[in-house]
Parts: sequence; structure tokens; C-alpha cells
Amino acid sequence: MEISQFQNYVTQSRARVKGNKNTPVAEFEPLLAKVKGRLRQTGSKSLKANLNGVIVELVTNSQHQADFWSRNWWEGEPSVLPHSRIYSATGVEGEEPAAYYCPALKTALFINTEYYGQCKSWALGMAAAILERGFNTLSIHGATALYKGKGVVIIAPTGTGKTTHSFKIFMNDEGKICGDDWAYVEFPDPIPDKPRSRLVARQPERALYMRSESQREQGWLREVFDKSMNENVTTRKEDCEYPTGEDLCSLTKKRCVFNEGMSWCYYAFGNSRVLIRREDILGAHKVVNEVPVDLVVLLRRDDHSPPEVRLTSDQAIDVLQKGEYMVLPGAGPKEKWGTMSYEPWYNPYLLELDAARQGRFFRAMFENWNIPCVILNTGVEGIQQSHQRIVAALESSN
Repeated sequence: MEISQFQNYVTQSRARVKGNKNTPVAEFEPLLAKVKGRLRQTGSKSLKANLNGVIVELVTNSQHQADFWSRNWWEGEPSVLPHSRIYSATGVEGEEPAAYYCPALKTALFINTEYYGQCKSWALGMAAAILERGFNTLSIHGATALYKGKGVVIIAPTGTGKTTHSFKIFMNDEGKICGDDWAYVEFPDPIPDKPRSRLVARQPERALYMRSESQREQGWLREVFDKSMNENVTTRKEDCEYPTGEDLCSLTKKRCVFNEGMSWCYYAFGNSRVLIRREDILGAHKVVNEVPVDLVVLLRRDDHSPPEVRLTSDQAIDVLQKGEYMVLPGAGPKEKWGTMSYEPWYNPYLLELDAARQGRFFRAMFENWNIPCVILNTGVEGIQQSHQRIVAALESSN
């Protein structure tokens, strides 16, 4: 039975807008003045988030962004000055939807866009720049989970199964969820040749910002999602991207949920999202905020690579640095679906990319700490087979 308090917000731009991650001060300041003027005119909210000790402040006139921001992060101490700021304004005249970041000012602008995913990822990228250079901390675009006391970090491009596989571990009796999108790994400074303690991956987010399409494979999630905060979920059958005839769904090969009497579908649009508190899924006892790094898993999806390969440190770093992947539906502009693209380190969120620093951190992880790295091909095996490979690799790790 559907609930009356279903929370869903449809943003004008339902995906990432064009962005300039290296905007010069001279170009940035006039835009900043224009955005601040709009915020003064309409009123705004100021919210501080604590991302692993870095305070990022959001100033916005979007209630939707403010709501998602407040639920997503741990709150920053109000009296502490922010390390970085995001100004986000809708209704700015004469400007196309766009995002700008000025490294010199450690400030970002979102103009005429309320889509939360891009705002969230840029906040992570802004904190990453500070943590990597000032606190010897590697930022990873990956999911983290705990199984029998051992931690796994799953690194992969958007849409290839990070959330799916972290959830498979989570749903195991002896598994727990940490995060599905990002992890901070702090290294000793200097990095020791023979470390005496394990590396730890920490989760910066209180909630999971998930693709709602995951409900297609896990039907029981519908009840959980119904009680969560949703973004761009389809509420009309005529807006579905995957119809087959009058009555069927091309994704499930079953009867359309709208024809079953339901008023919304979580997988009718490839980029719909849900912001869900981790403890609301299977309970607080199944949630942790950090995991030891005992295994790194890379994912790819094609029709020809082996199902599993154990990588040397050089091979792993080469794969990560290259970041080659196929753009899947919902993971980028529709015209690029099915084409090959590149995300260095499988991390599109890094606003101030330092490839040498990323390489040093990963090499230390694989060589100094001797953490194994495997790459799985989710294009030639089913979810369960790949999951069993992850579990086996975790159980055999030191």
C-alpha cells in the first residue's frame, strides 16, 4: 500500500549541468556577485557540513538542496569558519544552468540548478583537495563494506555495480554497510616502509544517495524508499523511458508498475535518486562509519575480459589512472551512452586532480600495506558469482 507522505522533488535540470572546475578569479567574481545578489533578494539558508574535519558551507535559496544537504552530512560546528563554500541560487536572470569552481577562492557556484548529485559531489571534491594536500588523505570514489571484520573498498565508474555489490555484502548475516560512494583513507606522514597498523577507510556521509533503480533488483526496497527523500522519481507512466507496448516494462519483462495501480516507479528514469538513512534499511546494528582496508576491488563491464584478475600494484595503478569505462544509461549525457570514456582514478569528483599524489597513495596501499587488488568483470558473470568472488578474496586476505 502506498503512503501519502511520499517525498519526491523534480529538478528543472535532472542531471549534471555544464561545469568549469578551474574558473579564474576574474571570471568567477562577477558571477559570484550576481549569485549573492539573487540570494539577498530571495533569502537563503546557510548550512555547514563536516566532511572528515573539513567544513564546507552551502548557501542556497533552494529548499530542495537545503533539505538533502542537511540529511546527507554530519553537521559542521556553527562557530567554525568554513574551509570552502558553495553558493547555489535559482532564478538568476540571464544565466544558463551551470556550475563553476574557483580553486584560488576555494568556492563553487551553482546557477539555476537544484540537482543535488552534482552539488554533493563537488562538496566531496572541495574537501578532497584540502585533505589530500594538508592531511595526507586519499579520497576514493568507491563503496565500502565490512564482512566478518574485514573491510573492502569497491572502486568503479558510475553505474557498474559499486552500490549493488556493497549491498550484497551488507545483506549478508555477517556484513555491514559503510558507504556506497566515497571513502577517505588517511596515511601516516611520512609513510612507513613497514606499517604497524591497518589503513582505515572512513565514510563522510550520514546517508546513501542512491540510484533509485536499485529497487528493480531488490523489490523489498520500495517500502524503504517510500519513506525516504527522493529526487526525480517518475510519477507518470507517459514519462517512463522503458515502456514495451501498453502493459510491459522492457527492464523487468513484467507488467508495468503503473498498470499494477502504483503511482510512481523507481526505475522508469535512469537518473532518479533516493537519499536514504543507512540505519533505515536493515537497522543501526548493520551500519559502520569506517572499515579497515583489507581488499580493493575494481569493477569493469565488457563482454570479453576474464571474470577475475589479481592485479600487481603496477597493473592496478595503470587501470586506475587510465580510468577507461563504458558510459551506461543514467551515468552521463544520453548521447554518450554506450561509448567509451575516461575517469582518471575512476573519480570524476576531484576538482583539483593531482595524479602524482593519487599514484603515491595507491602504490603505498598496494606495496607498503600489501593490500590485494582484484578486478572483476560484471559483464560476463551475474551479480551472485561476482559477489562470491569478493567474499572469497576477503576471506583469503591477511
